[in-house]
Amino acid sequence: MNIYKISMILGFLSAGLIFEVHAGQVLEQPFIFEYNLEGPATVESEIIEASGTIKTVFLSIESEGRVSLEVSTNGGRAYTKIINGQPLGDGFIPGNELCFRANIAKDSVLKKITLGYTDSSGVSKLYRNSDLANYKYHKKIYISGASQEVFNYPLKINLDKSDIYFTAADGQTPLYYYLENQVDCYVKVPQIPKEGTTIYLYYNKKGLSGAPGEPVGPQEIVLKANKYLDPNKVFPFFDDFNEPALNKEKWEVAHGLKKEYSIKDGYLQLKDGLIISRNFKLRDGIIEFKAKAGINAGIQVMVFAGSSGKTPLPYEQTVYSSNYPGAEHTIAINDISKLNMSNPIQPFTYYIYKVAMSPTGIIFERYSQNYDLQAEIQFMDVGNLNEGCIGLKATAVPFKPGSAYFDWIRARPYIEVEPRILK
Repeated sequence: MNIYKISMILGFLSAGLIFEVHAGQVLEQPFIFEYNLEGPATVESEIIEASGTIKTVFLSIESEGRVSLEVSTNGGRAYTKIINGQPLGDGFIPGNELCFRANIAKDSVLKKITLGYTDSSGVSKLYRNSDLANYKYHKKIYISGASQEVFNYPLKINLDKSDIYFTAADGQTPLYYYLENQVDCYVKVPQIPKEGTTIYLYYNKKGLSGAPGEPVGPQEIVLKANKYLDPNKVFPFFDDFNEPALNKEKWEVAHGLKKEYSIKDGYLQLKDGLIISRNFKLRDGIIEFKAKAGINAGIQVMVFAGSSGKTPLPYEQTVYSSNYPGAEHTIAINDISKLNMSNPIQPFTYYIYKVAMSPTGIIFERYSQNYDLQAEIQFMDVGNLNEGCIGLKATAVPFKPGSAYFDWIRARPYIEVEPRILK
């Protein structure tokens, strides 16, 4: 494992008024560490000498994958675990020599760290978010732990607030989010330990009409969205096909097929065609997508990788949805049907699909647009596939052209017991 020493860059961040400021307290900027480092690796910072005994430490990071953090206030002689975005006020050996250690897992990337603290001399180097002064209300959201510690997790939240904004447990650090509709929201929580964590919701900007609990209007969602409303930052993979052409950074067209596809009015049309995720590979994840099929067509989504140690041939896990007899709601391995539910779809009707792929098997679900469950099957003896690209395909009846239409697709991590909002 590689170990790196990183020098600090003084950060110039806008000061806000959300943190409680005590008489005689000196407000200063936190420290920023910027780099682009892939794991497995360990990052150790230089020692920062504080004027007094350190009372509170705060670390937030921008990363991909799993990056765990430790801090020390006695010059690295003793380290204590710290949660990304959550202030640490006890549990560490007191001192005035602050440093941190970041452990970057395999296939993970550490991009940026913000480090702040308060000490007994009255110095406060905590990050302060000037955007928050624009919001009338805020509320604390409690999140349960999952079956394992998770990082950069897209957490689903049901809301009835307007003009929203999320922060981490410090009440300051902004979080990316995505509004699926008027009430369903996904927020990217940087780290959720097994014991759970908290985040904050800010809502209703000053100068706008509305009271706590007022329902969100569809135009208000669009017009009042902030720069942290970005599904591409929330999910490991996302496409809503709203660009004028197929995004060649995300997709490539499979060779040897007719390659008939088009982007129109925010959906992807495939006609006997197959596209494959170019740079993204799913590993123990969930694929969700919204799609419909024409009269003579079926919807096919697959995850496939190269040859495994057990077979020289490519290994594919596939789900089908159609009104073909025997392939109405199907899980297939290497194009051989393993399980089917005789519940056909209606032509030109949009459905929402969920494919959960774990080390032990596949769960394939179909929902109406209102998320009413219509079909569910499980095939729990899969094996062989650790990770693979995503493929979208339209299947058609021979000599009868037909198309499948995809409105959006996203991927997120699979967790056996997912974190949830605590009421």
